[in-house]
Amino acid sequence: MPSRRQLLQASALASGLGALGLTASTVQAATSGPVYAYVGTYSDGGKPWRGGRGLGVHQFVLDSATGALKPIPGAPPAVTSAGEGAKLRNPASLARHPKLPMLYAANEFEAGSVSAFRIGADGALSFVSETACGGKDPAYISVHPDGRFLFTANYASGDVSVIALRADGTPDAGTPAVVYKDVEACGASTPCKPGADVVPAAARSHEGFATSDHDGPHAHMVHADPKGNFVLVADLGLDRVISYRFDRITGVLSQPSTVAVSESSGARHFVFHPNGKWLYLVNEEASTIAFMRYDSATGVLTLVSETSALPKGFKGTSYASGIRMLPDGQHFVSLNRLHDSISLFKIDARTGAPTLVREEWSRGNYPRSCTLDPSGRFLYVCHNKQGDNVSVFRVQGGDIKFTGQYVAVGSAAAIEFSA
Repeated sequence: MPSRRQLLQASALASGLGALGLTASTVQAATSGPVYAYVGTYSDGGKPWRGGRGLGVHQFVLDSATGALKPIPGAPPAVTSAGEGAKLRNPASLARHPKLPMLYAANEFEAGSVSAFRIGADGALSFVSETACGGKDPAYISVHPDGRFLFTANYASGDVSVIALRADGTPDAGTPAVVYKDVEACGASTPCKPGADVVPAAARSHEGFATSDHDGPHAHMVHADPKGNFVLVADLGLDRVISYRFDRITGVLSQPSTVAVSESSGARHFVFHPNGKWLYLVNEEASTIAFMRYDSATGVLTLVSETSALPKGFKGTSYASGIRMLPDGQHFVSLNRLHDSISLFKIDARTGAPTLVREEWSRGNYPRSCTLDPSGRFLYVCHNKQGDNVSVFRVQGGDIKFTGQYVAVGSAAAIEFSA
């Protein structure tokens, strides 16, 4: 039987890992059996910037010693079918069920949907069902820590969907997705409207800054807070983060509060610090990191600062994208597309303020997202434009080092792990 100290240590570890996007089950898997990796891709061009060279959801087994991703013996290289002869269309964002062997993909096309897959004992995926999400172009998917609901951020329609899950982890086909319009979260006291497609001088982190999609709301990420009591949405078109109180029984989102970043900076993706009190948000178009304080009792965010994610003096266009906290809780990384780099930040232990330490070439073109393996020893960067690969970095304390390994995947958009 484990000692009381061991139980306390395990509890503390699970709490910290939850804030990092890891779970106790995945850590256990990393030490007790094979770990599998799934790469979501753009498989249907649709829009030129998407690529469309992926096969669907590519599947691999992880070499825990080297970080290499290898084909699963006896399994096809990718799951391509959406059932009844249909092909998967742009399964570009993935999420794992926190308790069950289920994987979900947000299919990013106009009639957006969610595909559910069962993870077999050998790591191979089998298609279960496809469910309409009620929004257009779902760009992000996540599952609530309780495992009873999943969420999609629907970029083109500017809204968020809540989909109920059955006890076996499959979407409840009898309960339609509930859709929340981002603009409806804005009241008279906190009006939010699309900004201009120009980043004000005060928000610029570089010359030749990017501008686009400030014609209306564009939800880019939706994720529960570490305690699961609130659900947060980053909206690029509104330059805001919306925080909803979440009913864990009914799945209802209510009592929204919003916080604004610099006009036209383009709120995209965020990550919590393990203490649950600090949040770091990537602003895509200004290429900045917004540092916010978070009140877990009320769900209210307060903007503290915005820091450039690009080298001082950089001139040119770049779009910031993914962000990930490193296991030490003292550093995080963010991605820069076109600059094609990984920015490494140091966190002030007292104040939480981030400081840019250095940049590392991402070893590919247009890095869209990055994810840690369950052990936290390797960082995987997905390149989804001309790069068509996943590059592998070893995490060493508060730093990263390229392993020399690439995984060839067409239009790689996101990677998720399981055991």
